[in-house]
Amino acid sequence: MKHPNSKHSFFASCPWVALIIATTIFFPVTAIGNGRAPDLTRDEQQVVHEAQRAMAAKNYAQARKKLSEYIEKTQGKIHYLVNFTLGNAWILDNKPEKALPFYLAAADGHSSDAAVWQNLGKAYHDLGRLREAGDSLAKAYALAVPHAPVIAYQAASAYIEARRPADALPLLERIVKRSATPQSEWLEALLKVYMDVGKKRKALDLTRKIVSSKGDSARMWQLLTHLYIDRKDYAKAAAAMEIQLSLFTASPEQIEQLGDLYQMAGVPLKAARQYEKLLARALHPQKVEKTASAYLDARKADAAIDVLKKGIAHRATPFMWWLLASAYYDLEKFDEAMEAFERCICSDPKNGEAHLMMGYCALRLERFAKAQSAFTQAAGFAKQREEANQRLNELERYHLSSTSSPEPPRDS
Repeated sequence: MKHPNSKHSFFASCPWVALIIATTIFFPVTAIGNGRAPDLTRDEQQVVHEAQRAMAAKNYAQARKKLSEYIEKTQGKIHYLVNFTLGNAWILDNKPEKALPFYLAAADGHSSDAAVWQNLGKAYHDLGRLREAGDSLAKAYALAVPHAPVIAYQAASAYIEARRPADALPLLERIVKRSATPQSEWLEALLKVYMDVGKKRKALDLTRKIVSSKGDSARMWQLLTHLYIDRKDYAKAAAAMEIQLSLFTASPEQIEQLGDLYQMAGVPLKAARQYEKLLARALHPQKVEKTASAYLDARKADAAIDVLKKGIAHRATPFMWWLLASAYYDLEKFDEAMEAFERCICSDPKNGEAHLMMGYCALRLERFAKAQSAFTQAAGFAKQREEANQRLNELERYHLSSTSSPEPPRDS
C-alpha cells in the first residue's frame, strides 16, 4: 500500500512574544526573578529612562548613543539594566549580533532576571544559534514569576528547531499538564516531540485527545491514521482516514489508499466500494482488476462480474478474463466460466492455471473429451503438471470402466 507521506510537519512556527521592554521606568527598578538586584543609581535611572523614551519613538540610534556614552563614562561599572537596555536598543533595530554581548553582560551582572534570559534567547534565535536559544529561554522559564508557559513554549520551539526534541519534551509536558485548557500549538508541538523521540503510544493518546476536541482538523485525522498504521491496527486506521476524507474533496490517490486500508483490515467489501469510486472517473484496467478482486474476496461475485464486463468492454486484459471466469465458477455458471477461461487462454496462452480450470469446468458439464484436452494442455506446465495428470488418470479409469456400459458418456 502506498501510504500518505508520513514526514508531514505538524509543528507551527513559534510566535515570539514582544520583547520585555517597558516604555517607562519606575524607581527603584528591581530584577524580575528569584533574586533582587541592587537599585539603579540616580544617573543610571536617568540614562535608562531617556533611552527608553528614545526607543518608544523608534529612535534607536539615539538610545544607543546615550547608553554607550554613559557606559564609556563609567568605565563599564554599571547596573545590569543599562546593558540590558542597550541590548534592547540593538535588537529592536534588527541587529541581534550587536545586542548579544550586552545581553550576556546583563546576564553576568544579574543572573536571576527572567527578562534578560528571554531576550538573550531571542537574540540567539535570530542568529540561528538554536541550542543556545533554547537553553536561555529554558532558564528564563525557570526564573519567571508568575508561571509563564509561553516562555516554556518558546524554549521548546527553539529546541525542536535545533533538532533536540528530548530537551523540548519536559518543558512541553509541564505546561500541558499545568494548564486546564492547553493551547493547541502546545499540544501539536508536544505531539511532534513524542513522534520524534519514538513515544508512539503517547503520540497516539495525545492525538486522540486533540481530535476529540478538534474533530474538524483533517491534519490531525491524517496523523491518527498514520499512528494506527504504525501499530498495524488497519481497521482503526481506515476509520480515521474515512473521517479525514469526509472533511474535504479526496484525491483519487487518497480514495485508493482508504480502499487499501480496508483491504488490509480484512473488510474487502468496503475496499471494493472505495475502489469503485475510481472507476467513475476512468475505467483504468488495473483499477478494474483491483475492484473486482476485492468484490470476489467479499464473496460478491455478481458485483465483480458487473465491474469486469464494463472493464472488458473498455479494454480487456488477460487478468480481467481470469477474474470473470473465476466469478462465474463461484456462481457455478460453468458454461460462462469455461468461455471466459478460453478467452483468458487466447489472451495469455502461457496461463497453465486457466487450462486446468477450463478442464474442471468441462468436467462439471460432463464434457469429458474437452476436459481431457484441457488437462492435457495443463500438464504441459510445470506447476499444473501433477494435478493435471491426476485428472487425466481419473478420466482414463472412468473411460475404461465405462466401456462395458451400453451408452457411454459423450461430449455434448
